[in-house]
Amino acid sequence: MILRKGQKELIERYRGGYCAIPAIPGGGRTFSLAMWAAEMIIQGYHKPGKILIVTYMNSAVSNFKKRISEELQTRGIGTNKDYFVSTIHGLCLQIIKEKPDLAFSSDEFEVIDGVLKNRIIYAAVGEWKRRNEKAFRLYLDIDGFSNNRIGGVYKNWQDSLCRIMLSAISDFKIKGITPRKAKKMCRGLGAYSIAFWASQIYDIYDKKLKMGGFLDFDDMLYKAKKMLLEDEHLLDKYRRRYSFVCEDEAQDSNLIQTEVLNLIANGNLLRVGDSNQAICGSFSNSDFTLFKSFCEQPSTTVYSITQSSRNTKNIINLANYFVEYVINKHPTKECRGSLLPQYIETVDEHDTCPNPRIDEYGIGATVYESWEDEVKNVITRAFDMVKKHPQKTIAILIPSAWRMAFAVDYLEARGIPYEQLDNTSDEKNRTLRKMGRVVDFIATPEKRGKLWDMMSECFLTDVYDKPTNGDEEDGKERKDQRELLKSFLEKYPVEKLLYPMGGEIETGDIPQKLLGSKIWGDFLEHLGKVKELLEFPDIIVEKLILYISEKLKFCREERAIAQKVAGDIRFLANGASKWRLSDLALELLRPKNMFNYFAGVVWDLKGYEPKPGVITLATYHKSKGLEWDIVFLTCINNSDFPVMLSDKFIGEYWFLKESHKNPQAIFKKEMGKILKNETVGDLVKEARLEIISERARLLYVGITRAKEYLYLSSFEQNKGKRNETLPSRYILELKKYIEEVG
Repeated sequence: MILRKGQKELIERYRGGYCAIPAIPGGGRTFSLAMWAAEMIIQGYHKPGKILIVTYMNSAVSNFKKRISEELQTRGIGTNKDYFVSTIHGLCLQIIKEKPDLAFSSDEFEVIDGVLKNRIIYAAVGEWKRRNEKAFRLYLDIDGFSNNRIGGVYKNWQDSLCRIMLSAISDFKIKGITPRKAKKMCRGLGAYSIAFWASQIYDIYDKKLKMGGFLDFDDMLYKAKKMLLEDEHLLDKYRRRYSFVCEDEAQDSNLIQTEVLNLIANGNLLRVGDSNQAICGSFSNSDFTLFKSFCEQPSTTVYSITQSSRNTKNIINLANYFVEYVINKHPTKECRGSLLPQYIETVDEHDTCPNPRIDEYGIGATVYESWEDEVKNVITRAFDMVKKHPQKTIAILIPSAWRMAFAVDYLEARGIPYEQLDNTSDEKNRTLRKMGRVVDFIATPEKRGKLWDMMSECFLTDVYDKPTNGDEEDGKERKDQRELLKSFLEKYPVEKLLYPMGGEIETGDIPQKLLGSKIWGDFLEHLGKVKELLEFPDIIVEKLILYISEKLKFCREERAIAQKVAGDIRFLANGASKWRLSDLALELLRPKNMFNYFAGVVWDLKGYEPKPGVITLATYHKSKGLEWDIVFLTCINNSDFPVMLSDKFIGEYWFLKESHKNPQAIFKKEMGKILKNETVGDLVKEARLEIISERARLLYVGITRAKEYLYLSSFEQNKGKRNETLPSRYILELKKYIEEVG
């Protein structure tokens, strides 16, 4: 095994103290940490404690466990008792469960998921708004709006305020500020201060959590830190349990996470990250400067991993050019520190995993006339690559969910195979929809159309929803057959289908084009299962859910989701006697339902592997940590990737007054003023500088996802008008470089 620069030093030299591993994209960060952990265990350097590895994604936890276990088994050791891999929240929950009485008045508590958290914050904001209607309206810029539109603007502002308040409450908790302390700190800011609003809503939200016996993720971090600080025996126990603490994705850490790990590590702390891939600050409280500062500490040993075999040399050169451009030539000088001078190197020619090579340049950049024009051309080109390179993996990265919806519609209309990386995506929630369709049918089987909805979702989907790979004739024939069967089932009485008088369905009632067709045969084959579901004798809903999972032959992940739904339904039924089958069906079939979060966690644990011949749709953020042979980067425009302070900024709310367009930035500055006695400067400007910096790093992440082929695109629309969209200066600069070099 040939170890690369940085990897070799880490695995062979690090045996204690503070150590930082800045690792470029594709540098084998997970491999390096896993090999180091295995080496430490084999040599016994970890004794008498264990090695703790903390990461931020459930899928990464599974990946680390698998890598370490495989390496130990290869070297004749079959143990998993010498190391522990966890998310930061899993670790904090473990700490709290040691002595829950220190954190709560009761041992009973529940960690809430994202769906319930959103419901509670929405209720808290609504309660606050009823008492503060005048303050709520103050920020709105509603001059010129008709009465019909004002209602929609109010709704937009309330929804947006919920997201802003969740971020603000998280910020309070991470800083260790209780609701009482927050109200006291913010009292002098005035009734129209965002931070003052946040302190009041924080108090309401906290009371609602306590009334339900709930914990959110930030509570877990705060309470775990508090327990470690206040109970020296508990802290000593964890220091003895874990001889070494390793933090993965350290660039996405926040202050309280850093403090918890520092406490446990007791001087043996290894942190791995890449400041150039810090892209979570805009929707979380991560602080990428923490890892940068850790690397710069005199007491920290630094081993840099700079070689990558992920990309072709041309893609590496483009990524390095972009880093150099941002550092030395960025038009907004305040943003030249957005990226650090960490340049990617190709691996040695004798490396067992060399950089990929292709016979052409493999990089292109195009500006289209509209977003519709861009997405159609990109998908057409991506599908051409599928046909040309059927064994290669392909991804289209899109900045926002609403633009992705347009791409999904275009792909589905043409029967092009695709998968979407999203917790609310069709793939991840198909299990919930299947259960929803069955429950909906059982609740009201007499309603026309319910049988077809269930059959098409649960039993005929594999054959008749299968992508046609652009074959229009094949697609039309399938569509005609489906429409014919659908029309028949919507008109023909369900009881005559399931319980025919003569034991058979009367053939005279069946359309001639269906008789003898494959779809009709498949339908009859599954009809028996439908009868069994309808005749299930037990009226207990949770047992019905488990029975459905059995009859539909759910895989392991789907069964886990079904068990979660069954458990939640039992809880809901105990608390609300009016919970009916129709209520459950309605909830399961909602695109964003109460079970989405858990379903997303289950599929994340399974991990994601790109499938050749299938186009992956993902946001730039979701693509982090992944790679494909061919990548299309879309929407590199002046709103999604701003470069100048005069560009458009999606993070700003169009319906707010100019001085209040970025409430998150206002909150941060007000908090800075309270905590550090800072003077408040130009809030809008500073918020825009942060967005420009983070979006530069986001584009860098996108570029480094591509292994062999990379295509960048943007569009120009409504030029000269108020709602104009122009190409980002980034793509214009990169396009010029590509044309010169390629």
